[in-house]
Amino acid sequence: MEATWCGKIAKSLVIFGSGIALSACAYAAFRYWKRRDPKSIDEGFEDVSKLEESPEKRIIVLGLESAGKSTVLAQVTSGTNKNEDVKPTEGFNVTCLHSGNISLNIWEIGGSESVRKYWSNFLQDTDLLVFVVDASDLHSLPLAVKEVKTLLGDDRLTGVPILVLANKQDRPGAMSPEEVADALDVGSIPSSKHKVKVLGTQTHPNSQARHPSIAEVERVLLVMSGNN
Repeated sequence: MEATWCGKIAKSLVIFGSGIALSACAYAAFRYWKRRDPKSIDEGFEDVSKLEESPEKRIIVLGLESAGKSTVLAQVTSGTNKNEDVKPTEGFNVTCLHSGNISLNIWEIGGSESVRKYWSNFLQDTDLLVFVVDASDLHSLPLAVKEVKTLLGDDRLTGVPILVLANKQDRPGAMSPEEVADALDVGSIPSSKHKVKVLGTQTHPNSQARHPSIAEVERVLLVMSGNN
């Protein structure tokens, strides 16, 4: 399965006043900024999900700060193992992934405390929720569990499949995907409400090829979002 990132039409938009950085395929960026009402800005985080009406599949990627969201997505969408230019997301980034007749608009939202309170603004019309967990950070795991439970309580996500990435599997002491699934109590989620899949992931910055787990993430993103 060959996927391509819409890098040829990618644009970068930065709002220095609010500290928000947006990288998007031209289509998503144009629609969002064309229809944006400057008078309704709430620190730059109005409910953008209501403005995105394109027929493409919409994926929301969440996770605590430093979980590795940006690095994983950079390697998924670029098709390479390069991550030297990846910086933490302070606001949100949007990338576009194509495979065959499937187009994915992937919205990665920052995980800092100041940004998490705006997560709910992005949930409407979600086709797939991806939650990234730093499996090696046991100290932050309870907070990750709390955030997942809050998300699951939002009716707008009812029926939306969930992909959990137990990231940084190469770190010493990292929890296995099964242990992360247990910590998140995935087994208690009714299958009628959410289809849930947990994958272990890691990146290979010094290798000639992506780690196999990154290729698997790309495949699962296309399958889970396409079947919704």
